[in-house]
Amino acid sequence: MTRQSKGSLPRAEAPVGRTALQPLEIAVFDLLSVDHVHLPFNEGYLRILRAAYPDDHISFRASRGHVERLAPRVADLAGIAFEPSQSFATPLGLSHHNPLAGRWAARRCLSVIARHTAGRRIRLTALSGFNASVLAVIGRRWPTVSSAPLHMILHSHLGEAMGWRSRNPFIRAADLVSQLQRPLPPAVRIVALELGMKEAIADTLPAVAPMVLTLEHPILSSEWAAHAPLAQTGKLKIGFVGHARQGKGYDLFLELADRCSRADLEFHAIGHSSPETDHLDARRLARIPSRMPLHRGEYVAALEGVDLVCLPLPGRLYDFTGSGTVSDAIAALKPLIVFRNRTMEAMFARYGAIGWLAEDNDDLFRLVGTLDRAELARRHSSWIHNLQAIREARRPERLAASYVASIDVTSERRHNGLQACLSRTSIDYLLL
Repeated sequence: MTRQSKGSLPRAEAPVGRTALQPLEIAVFDLLSVDHVHLPFNEGYLRILRAAYPDDHISFRASRGHVERLAPRVADLAGIAFEPSQSFATPLGLSHHNPLAGRWAARRCLSVIARHTAGRRIRLTALSGFNASVLAVIGRRWPTVSSAPLHMILHSHLGEAMGWRSRNPFIRAADLVSQLQRPLPPAVRIVALELGMKEAIADTLPAVAPMVLTLEHPILSSEWAAHAPLAQTGKLKIGFVGHARQGKGYDLFLELADRCSRADLEFHAIGHSSPETDHLDARRLARIPSRMPLHRGEYVAALEGVDLVCLPLPGRLYDFTGSGTVSDAIAALKPLIVFRNRTMEAMFARYGAIGWLAEDNDDLFRLVGTLDRAELARRHSSWIHNLQAIREARRPERLAASYVASIDVTSERRHNGLQACLSRTSIDYLLL
């Protein structure tokens, strides 16, 4: 272990020699998820890592409730240690958008990460999710902690930041969009979870584009539908999936159910209700959102009961969001009705069509209101075939090989520009 200057963070030892040939350690932290949030992804990610590096020791740290729910899901995997740990929590209940409160919380998390990786032979440290403060503090100060790669996994925070930015110049200057307008240290990578996201980021935030890599969202074979859906009989069931928030398009789904009411259509909302939409009229729905978070098994079973999944999230937000609900629909072999966006276009280009793309609200209402059952039946088998191809390609074991390559590339480049990065990081630290 290298000697530290007084007051500096402990630093992890760099991997020695050809790290791909030696058992090392992989440290995964989820600073933002609580209880059931992102459980399927974190399970899939751990399965990717175990398949990629079968001999490495893997540790996973998150809030106690999340750890207690995740550990049994991967009990079949050897060599993974789980430990409840410090999560991102702002003081006095202040918003994470507050830069001072957010960076205070992120510094506490950085100290935890440094303590758990110091002196260890680390192949990779990964953060399952990050916000502006985590990026500003942990991402930019990473060279002072370790020379091993840091992968920061992008879930929905960038999509949400693109959808709403504070008018307060102090908050806006520190938000995630602003943070991504400057390059990151050489060993830091942002992991995009959907096709097309890297290109969308390159167009909007070119400074960080070289630091973005793509890992398609894993899909768990344990949650695959057992059989391909049969031809639709009776009413056609269209489902909204996920948290019933306006930001997810739930209000538009309710308008769709009202404006496209037909005797042969049913509209189902599968997921958790939200205080921001509880006042909206949901009488047209055959199923309303649950007041309590659904057990995962109940959620999957409800999803298997619909014929199509409609996710009316604005297209620009999908450009920057690795959607777990899209992955859930693919796992259940449910064709999609979504707005046209770069991620869906990229998915269609690689795997073929898996549903309908609407151009705007009016096109969505027209598409559903005039939906032709015969036309749906004609397209259905090819959509299911393409959905099955995506499921197979996104099994964690299949994704492991490409992810190994991305980690090795990051490792080989980790020393390039390190001294300059350390100087920039020292300046950034004085400004935190």
